[in-house]
Amino acid sequence: MAGWKTQRPRQLKKIAYALTEPALMNLVQSHEERGWVQASEVKEHGYGFGILMTFGEKGEINHASNSKSTFQ
Repeated sequence: MAGWKTQRPRQLKKIAYALTEPALMNLVQSHEERGWVQASEVKEHGYGFGILMTFGEKGEINHASNSKSTFQ
């Protein structure tokens, strides 16, 4: 019998946050250029705003680096 971890693919997640929505949108755009994808809507987070992001198109890990040019 296998554990629950072997049944689920590993997924990188992070909360990107900033004090203002325009600053958050700039941060999200720079993360999207590196392969991160928005996984939620913008919500209040602490004293500012945050958004959940996952790595890859559906959160899958293609290789150890998030730089597309690393292995080319």
